[in-house]
Amino acid sequence: MNNLQSAALIRQHIKDRSLEVEKRPGVYRWWFPKAEAQKILNGFKNRTLIDDRKLQERSIQGAPYLALYFGISNDMSRRIRWHIRGPFKSSTLRRTLRAIIAPDADDKTAEAIVNKLIDSCFWEWEYTETVDRAECRETEELAQHKFAYPLNISKNNTVPPEWIAELKQLRADLKK
Repeated sequence: MNNLQSAALIRQHIKDRSLEVEKRPGVYRWWFPKAEAQKILNGFKNRTLIDDRKLQERSIQGAPYLALYFGISNDMSRRIRWHIRGPFKSSTLRRTLRAIIAPDADDKTAEAIVNKLIDSCFWEWEYTETVDRAECRETEELAQHKFAYPLNISKNNTVPPEWIAELKQLRADLKK
């Protein structure tokens, strides 16, 4: 992928209306600071289901980061706005993070907790010619089993079904 930017900087660009993400289809990854990613993963009952060797790691600005989420969009500009500032209902990633790191918090507190975590992350993306091509890239990425994306729910073959079931249960518990 050829674009990488900190979520905190993207949030600032959204606020001052200088965001340069285009309204085009594409694919993206969320990179979490390794220590934060490990805290998220260690909160699962079935932590041993995720093979750490399958977590994609890279150094960003001299620090280790793990890719925990891979997605597609028909409008990358809208998608990043949803992930950065949108309500929980607009972003699968935001709902999932809330379910994991702030399940008992009220909405306002949960939003602050999730935003703080997201602002420590990096968003990597690239545009595709069509939404169909983005969907093909997602299918290829998730089918290769080269890397695991433990926060993805839909179409995720990179983690065991028990992991997905726990993710779904965490999100369902929020609705109660």
